[in-house]
Amino acid sequence: MQYPLFRKEDGISMKTKRILCTLLAAATLIMPILSGCKHVEKKELFKVESTTSEEGVSDTETSQTESSSVSENAITPSMWKAEDKKGNYAYLFGSIHAGDSAVDNMPDYFEKAYAESDTLAFEIDMSNMYDNISASSSVLTDIIYSDGTTIKDHLSEKTYNKMVEILKENSIYNPLYEYYKPVMWESLIENLAIFKAGLNSAKGVDMVLTNRGKADGKTIEEVESMDFQLNLFNGLSDNVVEVMMSPYAKDGIVEEHAKQIKDLYEKWKTGTIEVKDVLEEDGIDETQLTEEEKALLEEYNTALLTERNKGMTEKLVDYIKSGKTVMLVVGTAHFLGNDGIVSLLEKQGFTVTKITSADQLDTAKETQKAA
Repeated sequence: MQYPLFRKEDGISMKTKRILCTLLAAATLIMPILSGCKHVEKKELFKVESTTSEEGVSDTETSQTESSSVSENAITPSMWKAEDKKGNYAYLFGSIHAGDSAVDNMPDYFEKAYAESDTLAFEIDMSNMYDNISASSSVLTDIIYSDGTTIKDHLSEKTYNKMVEILKENSIYNPLYEYYKPVMWESLIENLAIFKAGLNSAKGVDMVLTNRGKADGKTIEEVESMDFQLNLFNGLSDNVVEVMMSPYAKDGIVEEHAKQIKDLYEKWKTGTIEVKDVLEEDGIDETQLTEEEKALLEEYNTALLTERNKGMTEKLVDYIKSGKTVMLVVGTAHFLGNDGIVSLLEKQGFTVTKITSADQLDTAKETQKAA
């Protein structure tokens, strides 16, 4: 197997790493549960606790009351309102798939939009996988080699050896992982970096809001599926897999990646994430790539972001046309740039407004319902 240009000491840029951390929900959450990683407990991820206190006041009501005004410590993540010419609208809320206790202190504009929303739409509803045993079995089938090969057959020797070294140094290596596909090795090390960054997948915005929405009786929808996300990786050629994994051959890469994750999280909290934060290149010299290799890399990035944005936008337009008030909660980067959801909606004639204050949210929906 040949890896002619993907074995530089500095590796390929962290472009793919940042995209994965920011956008891919499935891989970030599956592996901690399957492997029993001590920093993420299954019960912590998917248990929806009772919301009624001894005094008869729900915890949700209390949390909403406490966060109805923005405190000095409140976060201010990116949110938009998309409205069609008939006055139907939806909220767009940028998420991140790992966080900390800060996600429990949402700003007033989010709380008002959340209260108005009938439905919360996520990339995937992760809790469904654990409500249905057959779904878990399907995931296992998707992430394990069934052709007699192992991960070692699909990576360069240098990348494979370094990844094994990383797992062993952190006491999370298991010989059974040899049969797992690259997406799960990516998830193992991604979650290790998340842990070293002081964050937790259980505190990812998607998981926190899924549990909160279910406790509040809101409808939970998904604009993609677990199979769809995993198939993005399972369909990649070995050369593209090497592009994705080769940065792990660099010494100190987990610590470096942990810092990048932490920096990205701080920008998420202040609503200042930009396209370059998840797509910028840190050293790849495309002049050294063959045309075929450039095409493979471009195909991968297009499938992972651009094409997914189109699919999410189509789903959102359907939600808006239905007359329901929906809050779309997906990775922040999906909303940004010329190919982002915000731009795609504007090209279809929607008015999209960045929301930074509860005062911007009118009462059109309540008036419409009362009429």
